Amino acid sequence: MIKILYKYIVKNFVKVFIFTAIAFSVVVIVSQLLGKIDFYMENKATFGVIIVHMLTNTPEWLVQTLPVTTLLALLFSLSSLTKRNEITAMKAVGVNIWSVISLFLTIGFFIGVTDFACREFIVPKTTVYNRKIDTEKIKKEKSYQQTDFYNQIIALKNNARLTVGHLDIKTNTMKNVVFERYNKNFELKRLVLSEKANWENGFWVLKNGIMRCFESNFLDEVCFKTYSYNINVTPEDIAFKDVPYNSMNIANFKKYINQLKIFGQSTIKARIALNTRFASVFSNVIVMMIGIPFALGFGGGKINIIFNFLVALSAIFMYWATQAITTSFGKNLILSDFMAAWLPDFIFLGIGFYLLIKVKK
Repeated sequence: MIKILYKYIVKNFVKVFIFTAIAFSVVVIVSQLLGKIDFYMENKATFGVIIVHMLTNTPEWLVQTLPVTTLLALLFSLSSLTKRNEITAMKAVGVNIWSVISLFLTIGFFIGVTDFACREFIVPKTTVYNRKIDTEKIKKEKSYQQTDFYNQIIALKNNARLTVGHLDIKTNTMKNVVFERYNKNFELKRLVLSEKANWENGFWVLKNGIMRCFESNFLDEVCFKTYSYNINVTPEDIAFKDVPYNSMNIANFKKYINQLKIFGQSTIKARIALNTRFASVFSNVIVMMIGIPFALGFGGGKINIIFNFLVALSAIFMYWATQAITTSFGKNLILSDFMAAWLPDFIFLGIGFYLLIKVKK
């Protein structure tokens, strides 16, 4: 009997969830159309291109609104069971209300995993394709793959720094290269000036240059045709490009953070975004934990349904506000990147657990 009951509950939830997701999709598409109608008309975009352009941007918006979609589906489906006294009937035949609550929490976790999978495998691809359509089909411009990079400064191991005047990743060559190595007191000990460098066997080989060593207050200058200091930073790592977070999967995120380190730039924003990607898995569980007590009737009282909905929605918006605050604290180094991303989850998981234990059995 319990399997039939679970199937019935899940079926009701899925119906409302799909309807709500479709409703949000329509709202997103219409809002995109209204917001960009001048852009489409100025560039004389065809109807087919406009539709594809909007559809490829929809997955990102749907993922962002998924917690609200989950909350509304929960409130409508579970409150309808309560309103029809089906929850009371379940209790009367010996069904533990916690088994129903556990079912919804499991659904929330499953939605969270789906959310993570969409951000990992779908959203990055649709985001890149959306930008391609924007450039090639609407603006009618050619997509440009940057191969030349100028004035790049790379932080190396052992207190060393590499400055590149020009990098060509098609030929894996550099021009106007400056290599500097400092001691622990940040005093310059070695300076290498080279006309060019080639990427050979996993290392950069500097060619046609001068090496100056500053040891014991003496200057030693040597000309060289080839010089190698085991500089193994790849051409791709040197070819740094700022990339939107929503167009990266986890592997690209880590590579991007590594590039920021190579260029001596702060990685805090990227690390917070990466941690938030993992923390978002539990956002839908939090939505369930907060929404269930209000859908069932907090404390067993018959609180007005509209009031319940408003309070539950307000709690979710408070969750988002807390995320914004902790993220800001993290960016300003008040919180670590881990706490900036996970602290809202810890706080609202605690609040959700408290609300659940107040549910009348």
